[in-house]
Amino acid sequence: MDKMQPLAVSAPEAARLLGVSKPVIYRYIHQDDFPSFKLGNRTLISVDGLKEWVRKQVNEQ
Repeated sequence: MDKMQPLAVSAPEAARLLGVSKPVIYRYIHQDDFPSFKLGNRTLISVDGLKEWVRKQVNEQ
């Protein structure tokens, strides 16, 4: 049986995936184009949105 991949991750997990510090992720979370959202008291980052955001960053270089 395949394990379902997460649809969203916590800010610390997104920081780990991107290889940046938690303060850097929290700075990005406040940008309009970053794929974060609130679920109750938690701030989560969409995994698919994060992949697309990274692609966009690379293409803008």
